[in-house]
Amino acid sequence: MKILIILFTVITTLRLTAHAPAPHDLRVVVRDAETHDPIRGATVRVGTRGAVTDRSGAVVLHGMPDTSVVITRMIGYGERRDTLVLTAVLTSVNVDLVSRAVTTQDVTVTASRHEQSREESPVIVTVSDQQVFRAAQAVSLSEGLSYQPGLRLENNCQNCGFTQVRLNGMQGPYTQILVDSRPVFSALNGVYGLEQIPASMVDRIEVIRGAGSAMYGAGAIAGTVNIITRDPLTTSASVSSTTSWINARTPDATINARGTWVSDDLNTGLTLFGLTRTRVPFDVNGDGYSEVPKLWNASGGGRFVYQASEQDRFSAEGHWIREFRRGGDHFDLVPHEADIAEQLDHAIGGGAVSYEHAFSGDRQRIAGYASMQSTIRYSYYGGTGGDPAAAERAKLYYGTTNDIIGVGGVQFTSQEWQPFGIQSVLSTGLEIAGNHVVDEMPGYGRSIDQQTLSTGLYAQLQLSPASPLSIALGARFDALDISGTYQFDPSSFEQQDRTFYVVNPRISIIGKLAPGLQLRTSYASGFRGPQAFDEDLHVSTLQGSARLIRIDPSLRPERSHSISMSLDGNSASPTSAVGFTLDGFATLLQAPFVTSLTPDTVPGSSASIALKTNGDAAWVAGINAEARIAFSKQMEATAAITVQDARYVTAQVLAQGADGSYVSSPYITRTPNVYGSITSSFFPTDEFTIDVSAIVTGPMHVINERTITMHRTPWFCDAALQLGYDLHLNDLVELTIAAGVVNVFNAYQSDLESGPLRDASYIYGPLRPRTITLSMSLAWQ
Repeated sequence: MKILIILFTVITTLRLTAHAPAPHDLRVVVRDAETHDPIRGATVRVGTRGAVTDRSGAVVLHGMPDTSVVITRMIGYGERRDTLVLTAVLTSVNVDLVSRAVTTQDVTVTASRHEQSREESPVIVTVSDQQVFRAAQAVSLSEGLSYQPGLRLENNCQNCGFTQVRLNGMQGPYTQILVDSRPVFSALNGVYGLEQIPASMVDRIEVIRGAGSAMYGAGAIAGTVNIITRDPLTTSASVSSTTSWINARTPDATINARGTWVSDDLNTGLTLFGLTRTRVPFDVNGDGYSEVPKLWNASGGGRFVYQASEQDRFSAEGHWIREFRRGGDHFDLVPHEADIAEQLDHAIGGGAVSYEHAFSGDRQRIAGYASMQSTIRYSYYGGTGGDPAAAERAKLYYGTTNDIIGVGGVQFTSQEWQPFGIQSVLSTGLEIAGNHVVDEMPGYGRSIDQQTLSTGLYAQLQLSPASPLSIALGARFDALDISGTYQFDPSSFEQQDRTFYVVNPRISIIGKLAPGLQLRTSYASGFRGPQAFDEDLHVSTLQGSARLIRIDPSLRPERSHSISMSLDGNSASPTSAVGFTLDGFATLLQAPFVTSLTPDTVPGSSASIALKTNGDAAWVAGINAEARIAFSKQMEATAAITVQDARYVTAQVLAQGADGSYVSSPYITRTPNVYGSITSSFFPTDEFTIDVSAIVTGPMHVINERTITMHRTPWFCDAALQLGYDLHLNDLVELTIAAGVVNVFNAYQSDLESGPLRDASYIYGPLRPRTITLSMSLAWQ
């Protein structure tokens, strides 16, 4: 009997073993799709297991299941996913990666807050990556922003260099700035924040033009700029040094370091980065007052990623920034002894955590996240105005700003629900954002204590994302609470506690006319609350004194209605690609915010007052066009142009002088009718790179508030050239040397304001005169 039991057990075990899934050893060889050369350093992952290819491009993964989804990634190449059915104990497969320059299958996250093919995105998403930053010779994020259609960066202050992003012809606060899809840019950080982010920590920038996505707040009227930071992919380290000489003589030096560690199984990764930048002020017109401010910046941070299982991913990020900038004159003196000084000292710290869980075979995901950022700003806006008798009064113009923002939320994404049997993607979530800013300038009697709390519920359903006709229906409900006390001068005090309930519907229709050709149309509404935004917290100088913005106590909310239509086409092979995007847009603004200079001054000082009120309706309409071409190992280029018009329905009074003079105009100022850009890179050899880029800006209307006159600016072409050479010191270490020129033709404003009584806000055109750059970087991988 015992023998029969043993025999039965053995037979049963053998039968079960024969039918059990057999583990496999999977050998993957990664090659360049064009040259077929092996790629070293590529990451290959199956589930929670992964490894990095060796110098022969090969990697072996042990214990793989019968059906394996192989994900292969490499910097500079498009991601590839292969589903393999393994039939032998040892299986070998070749994976060919296509250069990112020629791939048309970009995976984006901005439209729906989850990974989605660009072709299936409900709204058009355009992408700028490290190649654009390199071609633009960008040190900070802001310097690489003007190379997408409809997107333009402008300088708004001759003293401090305050820059602002304009999208589709609209001012900065109409654009939602995100970092890793989180709205952590507060009212204050919109002033200098984009200049404070090192370009080296950014993987790419995704831009949505127009308010077509329900994922983000009602303030995303012009669109969304999503800054995607770099994930740790391989163990590597790099250090670089860039020195620029403005007008070939004034130095601007940057040192940048970045290190990444990734575990052998690729499940744990850590990235650390740091940057220092020192710039000497530069006076363009020789009047003794700077146009390019003095700058010192130090920043650092890190990002940690842990893939706990095939379904669970955790990430955490932390950063700090310390920046000092000053514009004006007499930089050897304390600010209040100068004729004019704008001095800002920022201390910024923040972080974020997120957790994501996938289930139902990766067809459903839930993600939770929380982030915060704190900013302390010590400021000085003023000076003696060239009058020694004003020296004592000038000591009063120091200020302090404290700002903190926190965001938390949860999002659920599902591909399981199939209404009426139609494949769909459902994204829904809850997001809570709070911001508290306290801005104190006792010398001007100014105090702003503002708290905003926004609770948003959103849902977006995209039907048939992979079908010839797809529809995305979405809506977002926001409860916006604004509580603030505002004292703009010693004689005024206002208390405002207002709550708004806003529903913004959004709809997009995507038609696939042919392979690689999509037609999209969308409608969305938007909303901006009557609160202090970044431009209200910035103080410029006018005729030797500060220019302060006061908010009208009766300021009403601003509503918008936007429509857009785009045609997007792409065609690619492993060695080349061409593409184009053509989109038309129109936005109607109801009760738009208008800031106009008044003849009034702050009691007890000569500081000017500009009043922010509601104007009549306004509209912005135009066409964006972009063309793309790439030959993987020879050339890649992108050209973009925008033609638009931006007007108030009736002329608005934009500035008034004490003598009764005034400027009235139907034009929305600082908005050119035509602007565009081009970036191109040529690769004569594997080691040698030539980058050519240019920003073209057409005429626009700009007000000089000192003379109370309107000016129409000339055309500008800000072209740049850079030559780079890679030296492979060994298999692991690479040295890159590059030299270039920014603003080759020295295109710069010719009618700059001069002297201590200048209007510091009367500045336009390229950000800096002709500048020579030299950089060296050392990378180990």
